Amino acid sequence: MAGAGAGATQAPPRTLLDETPTTAELVEALRFSHILEMQTKLRVTDLAASLYALIESLTVQGVLPLDLYEKRRQATLAREEERAQKEALVHINNVGDKYQLADLPEIDCAERLPLCKARCCTLTFPLSPQDLDEGVVRFDYARPYQIRRRADRYCVHNQPGTCNCTVYQQRPAVCRSYDCREDPRIWVDFEKRVPAPDGGVED
Repeated sequence: MAGAGAGATQAPPRTLLDETPTTAELVEALRFSHILEMQTKLRVTDLAASLYALIESLTVQGVLPLDLYEKRRQATLAREEERAQKEALVHINNVGDKYQLADLPEIDCAERLPLCKARCCTLTFPLSPQDLDEGVVRFDYARPYQIRRRADRYCVHNQPGTCNCTVYQQRPAVCRSYDCREDPRIWVDFEKRVPAPDGGVED
């Protein structure tokens, strides 16, 4: 006996490629990838420590001539430093609960904005796991997990024109604890209200 609908064209089964992942799912996938990468780097560091310990033991015992080793090490180091500059790195701020920070600097930011133009909002820094979990403060996908900035180098949460922070209640710990008073990138003289010249802040 023929089954029901025999001869009818059946739609192909749906696959994962047919489903659009949500932003939250993509962020979780990125975080997993970055955590895995950092775990790998930690393991490489441990392996390097073991290797160096072996080399030191060999040189101390006279099995490996120290001058020969040093010559080869310098050549290898130069090569590895050049390679490292081309590698991507994942940065994250492991600060504790940003809402529990104490002894924060008391600065009259609102009154100084017309002078400093919120220069501190052009600084770069990594977000914390707490920031990432909240999903409010945005990070640079190409430079995880650095604060995301606009083309003018200001944080994407800095409101053009007013320089107000649009995520002030959820701002990162770095923003809460940063003290600009002695930072020459921001002020020539904080007390006299003399701001640093434009272009004073660099990556």
